[in-house]
Amino acid sequence: MLSEPNRKGKAAPGVTILNDDVEAMHAKLSGFYLEALSALRHTAGFQEEKAAMLSAPFLLNLTAARAYFAARPRVMYIGQETKGWLCRLPEVLNDPASRVPALLARYEKSLLAAPGRSHFLKTRLLLERELAGGVPGSVIWNNLFKMDVFRGKGKSRNARNHSAALTEFSAKLFRYELELLQPDVVILGCSATHDAVVKSLFEAPKRTTVRVHVPKELWHFTYGRIDCFRTLHPAVARFGRQRTVQKHYRTIIQAIKSRAVSAAMD
Repeated sequence: MLSEPNRKGKAAPGVTILNDDVEAMHAKLSGFYLEALSALRHTAGFQEEKAAMLSAPFLLNLTAARAYFAARPRVMYIGQETKGWLCRLPEVLNDPASRVPALLARYEKSLLAAPGRSHFLKTRLLLERELAGGVPGSVIWNNLFKMDVFRGKGKSRNARNHSAALTEFSAKLFRYELELLQPDVVILGCSATHDAVVKSLFEAPKRTTVRVHVPKELWHFTYGRIDCFRTLHPAVARFGRQRTVQKHYRTIIQAIKSRAVSAAMD
């Protein structure tokens, strides 16, 4: 049954929202992105030389993820950072208003198109099939870091520990998105290497451990009413750990399905 929109303009927990409300939330989030990027132009940590190393920001397109708002449960799947994203940051900061639409279009294409060779996007598609009936865009994709770091061709684009400025900017956007989107379940496919970042975004005492299934590999915790699972990044399957990765994601999927059944019986 469709509900009235949340008074604060965010996705109310456990209810489906109207298409018009999705449009309003999309406009609200896009406006927030524009303000944040405009402010970034005047931030010391993102001046030309430093910004040139960074990709364009990873921004969510809520109209592309419209099915997420009708899904039960609402699942947000979170990675580390992109591996190159449209262009470099200075191009965006020079004219945020004209570049943000292109960034939203890039997100839509990546969310709804075939996943290609990406282990992460293939896993997002698996989660969508298992948890949301395979409806395109029903499992929303997010990242811990909004920009990746270019260090030269063939080198890691990992954003962790790059700079306090990048970490703080990413956290600001992530917290806003989490509050706006109100997921029921969060799956963090970022590995234990990012636990310090995860703990800073999902802070105690609101964060409570439910179970450490396998140390450094599968951690189940709650953050308020949100069930959260932090596990391996799917790409580690390339290093002879495919069975381990599959096992952990199957454990997560089964736990979420059991949660949904219990909720339906309440």
